[in-house]
This record gives sequence, structure tokens and C-alpha cells, in this order.
Amino acid sequence: MDWRSESPELWAFLESLHCGDILSGTVSAIERFGVFVALDDGPGHPTLPGVGFPGIPELSWRRFDHPTDVVQVGQRVECEFTGSDTHNAEARL
Repeated sequence: MDWRSESPELWAFLESLHCGDILSGTVSAIERFGVFVALDDGPGHPTLPGVGFPGIPELSWRRFDHPTDVVQVGQRVECEFTGSDTHNAEARL
């Protein structure tokens, strides 16, 4: 999918971010492969439950069995922006 034409607001938001930016938001969905975060200052994602996405390794330095051991849906979080996933149009956190 060409995110630039499908969602120009989302693409502009991702391009405005810089590595190291601290972003806040709310955990909107938890999957076995990572967590979706609805970012406070970001637009909605047209197909995913959030624009922000920390993968499993980024959730905690300590060992855990499932992402719900670390975060819960509805929880407020602050995350560091590490880059954009242009394939999925996500902010990697």
C-alpha cells in the first residue's frame, strides 16, 4: 500500500519525528508480537489500532512471558521514537 497517497496526514506525522523523541499515548491493542499505541499527537492509522508500535524486545529489559505482563490496554505510556516502519506506516518505539 502506498501510505503517502492513502494517508498523507499519517505520512507527514511520521516524517516529522526524530530518533530520540519521547512520545506519549495509550496502549490500544496487545498482540503476541508487540503493542499498538495510539499516540497523543499522532493521527489515527487507517488499518491498525495505533500508529505507535513497540515490538516485544522493546517492552522491557526483564524477562516476561506475554506483553500483558508489562502493559495493559488503556494504560498511558511514554516511549522513545526509534524510527519509522514505512511498510506498515508505524512509528517504531
